[in-house]
Amino acid sequence: MSHDLDSTKAGKVRMAYADHEVPWHRLGTAMKGLQKAEVMLEAAEADFTVAIAGVAAVDTDGRVILNPDGTPLMVEDSRATVRINKDGTYDALSTVGTRYVVQQNLDCLNRALDIVGASGEAIVDTCGVLNGGREFFASIDLGGLVIDPTGVNDKIERYLLVRNGHDGKTPITYANTSVRAVCKNTVMAGMNSALRVFTARHTRNQDMAINEAKSVLELSTEWADEFRRTAEMMLSVNVPASSRRLDDVINAVFPKRKDETDRQKNNREEIVAVVRGLYPSAKNAGGYGFNGWAVYNTIAEYFDHYRDAKPEERAVASMDPNSWVTKKKHEAQSAILSLI
Repeated sequence: MSHDLDSTKAGKVRMAYADHEVPWHRLGTAMKGLQKAEVMLEAAEADFTVAIAGVAAVDTDGRVILNPDGTPLMVEDSRATVRINKDGTYDALSTVGTRYVVQQNLDCLNRALDIVGASGEAIVDTCGVLNGGREFFASIDLGGLVIDPTGVNDKIERYLLVRNGHDGKTPITYANTSVRAVCKNTVMAGMNSALRVFTARHTRNQDMAINEAKSVLELSTEWADEFRRTAEMMLSVNVPASSRRLDDVINAVFPKRKDETDRQKNNREEIVAVVRGLYPSAKNAGGYGFNGWAVYNTIAEYFDHYRDAKPEERAVASMDPNSWVTKKKHEAQSAILSLI
């Protein structure tokens, strides 16, 4: 499935999330508010232990090949990661190199909390297990970015994305992002759009590398400051309803084509009608005034929730920094700023 979330043998999806927002896939365990690392890991059943094991050769029937002295034939220069479940059973995850060092999910998450200076605090927003147990992810809530605090007081969420792998390929990753991680696609979207990304390989030098994460990430306000400046510039642009200015932005994002068919014309006119209808709503101009910031939110709302597509496809496209939807949002931003 596209979310790539892992499930237990009993069918429980290995994910937990703060209940202030339900993930697009509507899977996992809802938690009341933000929680501590141990609580979220337990709720997501991501608190399993991963161990390193040797790799024995087997024949085509799955029987271990034995040496003449009865010992199993071992595959040299190879090890395997194994998940130890709470019921005492095991799941083989992946083969890894002999230099591979396990980083347990709890350790990885606690290091992230330490990076943001909030070790032990209840700020974990989401966490889950992907790819059959081979990957772990979490989002740590860094607090919202407030646009025009003395005016419209609009809030944009910010997170520290945490990623850990048990497959020998996925590095330990920490990234500053505005994307809430709830599935494989959002994890990748968060990394692709992150201001800063820090990675460390699973080797004996990982502790030294991770200790440098705080200085590398710096949890700087560069992204926040730049985004706030752009948002407040759009906020300063006056865009009355049914104005030429609104027409200019809408036509830039949904342009008329010389060779469009009647069907294409009707589709475009229907889209424009939806956008115009959304503009005065409480989420947009009704809440923030008739300005460029409200226009931008209106167009983003159309693409994220109203365009003709399956909810899953809309969610993925909206969070992919390279998608045509993201490009359309950039076009809207540019069109609005050109009105200054």
